[in-house]
Amino acid sequence: MAGRKKLVVTGAIAAHPIGGGGNTWAFLQYVLGFRELGFEVAYFEEIAPDRCTDEAWRPADFRSSYNARYLALVAERFGFGDRCFLYCQDGQSAGMGEREAIRFASESALLVLLSGRFHHSEILSRARCRMYIDLDPGFTQIWQEAYGVDMNLAGHHVYCTVGLNLPAADCPVPKCGIHWHATLPPVALKYWPVASEVGEVWTTVADWRGYSPVQWQGQWYGQKAEEFVKVLDLPRRVPVPLELCLAIHPAEPDLPRLLENGWRITSPQQRCATPDDYRRYLGSSRGEFSVAKNGYVVGNTGWFSDRSACYLAAGRPVVLQDTGIGRQLPVGRGIVLFHTLEEAAAALPTVEQAYAEHSRAARALAEQYFSAEVVLSRLLALAGL
Repeated sequence: MAGRKKLVVTGAIAAHPIGGGGNTWAFLQYVLGFRELGFEVAYFEEIAPDRCTDEAWRPADFRSSYNARYLALVAERFGFGDRCFLYCQDGQSAGMGEREAIRFASESALLVLLSGRFHHSEILSRARCRMYIDLDPGFTQIWQEAYGVDMNLAGHHVYCTVGLNLPAADCPVPKCGIHWHATLPPVALKYWPVASEVGEVWTTVADWRGYSPVQWQGQWYGQKAEEFVKVLDLPRRVPVPLELCLAIHPAEPDLPRLLENGWRITSPQQRCATPDDYRRYLGSSRGEFSVAKNGYVVGNTGWFSDRSACYLAAGRPVVLQDTGIGRQLPVGRGIVLFHTLEEAAAALPTVEQAYAEHSRAARALAEQYFSAEVVLSRLLALAGL
């Protein structure tokens, strides 16, 4: 490792360990991608004591928690077990020692703060260049601007967002006085080859209700559930099965309605417990059908999911609700957008009629636009590296 530049990625892998294979990949892509570009990469994460649980969501001490164990398993599986630091806000830590983590950060060319979840002041202050990457465009800025929530925006050298339209003047969400750079979610293609056997079911992985809606300038920005109910009877209108790998409360009143309308429902705990499970689930699908969070749609944020990027890499076409991404990405082959129930019902059979073409286009889009080499090289250039 001598002579390689050091780089720190911070994220939230341990924060969501139960059924969290997809969440893990959202941060893992950066670790693996920067490593492929020749950096010595360390992964840092911070967790509150009250977020520590066992495998059944029961409160647990940090050291015996499933959070710490899951992150250790992921780090070992992907070869950065000796470059992993999990810091608990009560002063405990796992993996690298705190002094070692501080030293690594001080020697790093760049610290990448994903979603602003890492607050360890001494580590952040030691980083020569800090890059903030917003993974929840619109909500991040509204929480900060309208609700006074500290989203850890202060003190970074470069600000990026996966809201492709957010930097534009006609995107209505607040900018918080920041010059935002748009970026796509990266995919470490080495770990996402084209899946060999095409499945029969169109799928997606989602949370039904993540958190409460927020308001900005009289407009409410809501969750994915609000958009799914608009296409509730879609399974009755299309010739292909639709499945939701869905984090949804058993008492959720919308659950019976989903089942009555023909949606297949499975659980992330069953299908996406680990990063490898998640990769298999996406690869065994026929493609992705999904809506977006209501807030991404009404805010015209140009949000594109890291999950959808993985489907593309696996050679699986995606049929997605439009958040304004057509201004930034080529669509129509591999990525097909819809606004209404009628457009969604027309899109799926259209893709089926030229499935092989859409599958090839999906992989080509992943290689041209979402490859970690392409995406992360641009981020490095923004950081002056």
